[in-house]
Amino acid sequence: MQMFRRLWHKVLDYVFPKNCLGCEREGEYLCSSCFDKMEYLDRFSCFICNSGAFESGICPDCQDKTGIDQIIVATKYSDNLAGKLVEELKYSYLEDIADSLGTVLVNQIEKKGLRTTIENKTIVPVPLHKKRFAERGFNQSEIILKNLINRYSLKLRKDLLIRQKSTAQQAKLERAERFSNLKDAFSANDKNSIPKEIILFDDVLTTGATFTEAVSALKKSGVERVVCLTVCHG
Repeated sequence: MQMFRRLWHKVLDYVFPKNCLGCEREGEYLCSSCFDKMEYLDRFSCFICNSGAFESGICPDCQDKTGIDQIIVATKYSDNLAGKLVEELKYSYLEDIADSLGTVLVNQIEKKGLRTTIENKTIVPVPLHKKRFAERGFNQSEIILKNLINRYSLKLRKDLLIRQKSTAQQAKLERAERFSNLKDAFSANDKNSIPKEIILFDDVLTTGATFTEAVSALKKSGVERVVCLTVCHG
């Protein structure tokens, strides 16, 4: 399936040349000029309840409720080119976009001085259910991380978190529905060694429902600290 999809994209690239999603210039999905105009978040409010200003990206009350120890976000989702890139990657299957999104993450990590928070840690991409993976052919969270793994000497662990329940797409649901939709969606695979600290990655953070459920499963298995990393908040 993945081999066929890649071949199909090569055919499409030949018949329909790539155009920048920002300015429509032919040649690539995101030209250097549009990339340089990307806006990064400078001040971190709590990304769960949107209150105050917290260096950790999450207030103490939401830390208690979600189990999340820290949240790192690169940029906003709505009315922003990064949000458009995420949508094209997930729903139009434009895998080439993943490299640009990975670079957005790297730029924010360096800009905010968060290298020591990320470097040499274990990183876990939020998994897709096997049904969704078969439809898409790839996990967008996993391929976005390629730029980060070598740069920060990260240990990729795809075996630690299991998506055990097929759920409706979160983007189509209201806030309360998102939490009920993901209830017990994840479990941790504790058959292998469990690190004490994990970087948990997903492409977008909206209500925090996905991260909350995934963190709950990881901490039940013995993980002590989870830093949630994402490209967009919206």
